[in-house]
Amino acid sequence: MNFQRFDHRYQLRFMDGEKAVATLLAFCRREAIGYAALSGLGAVSNVDLAYFNDVTGEYETHPIAEQLEVIGLTGNITIKDGQPFAHVHATFGGRDLSVRGGHIMEMTVKPNLEIWLTRGTEEIVRLPDGESGLYLMSLPEKA
Repeated sequence: MNFQRFDHRYQLRFMDGEKAVATLLAFCRREAIGYAALSGLGAVSNVDLAYFNDVTGEYETHPIAEQLEVIGLTGNITIKDGQPFAHVHATFGGRDLSVRGGHIMEMTVKPNLEIWLTRGTEEIVRLPDGESGLYLMSLPEKA
């Protein structure tokens, strides 16, 4: 992965064959990023796309083994169990112009993925939620 820093923002360019989520998390560990918002686009293959089933409390992962355009990618980086955690969703377009989307578990860059990462000044921690079973952002202020 190559990157360029602009104050509190980063432009990231992932290389062909890289595991996008693993590479992103390694970068966040190295840069000590405790919170960031992200968006992106590009092309990938071998996507593990998931859907959270609120009845079972489990992610249902669906592997997709084909070339896909990343139409839109959005998410954030927070801290879970002391380590950076990526919560990323994306919409993908197939060769037949079909569209699929969901929670990204992992995906292989093919041939290029570009992510714009905007770093926050404070870290945000995820804690387990007893009701959903998910790790949710722990935010101290209420509306």
